[in-house]
Amino acid sequence: MAKKNTMGLHKYAKAKNDETIEKVNMAIDKLKRSKNTAINFSTVAREAGVSKATLYNNAVLKERILGLRTSTKGVPNLETVANTDDRATNRNYLDEIRKLRKDKKNLILQLVEMEELREENARLKEQVQKLLGRGD
Repeated sequence: MAKKNTMGLHKYAKAKNDETIEKVNMAIDKLKRSKNTAINFSTVAREAGVSKATLYNNAVLKERILGLRTSTKGVPNLETVANTDDRATNRNYLDEIRKLRKDKKNLILQLVEMEELREENARLKEQVQKLLGRGD
């Protein structure tokens, strides 16, 4: 059995996919500029002239629409879009901030103690000088 040459078919499929992605991106951009049209799979599919299945099956387009469908006028609502990884990262940042504040407080206390020790050292040196009779 001879091996079939499918390179032309693959090129056509790639070109068709690129064309679809371009149509969807243009539709999304148009919807973002619209002030009264929600961005969701139905409106994007209708505007681009593709099926909703096409949008769901393309991971990049799907993520873009998921991010935009919770937005108003194309500006994502970060509280809605934020996922658990973002929350975990924020929690880690807050923990780090608390640790840094505690470290800062400890450093200030050490600085105050060091200044008190300097003053005491200067006072003791002065007393030693007086006792040795060199009260300059």
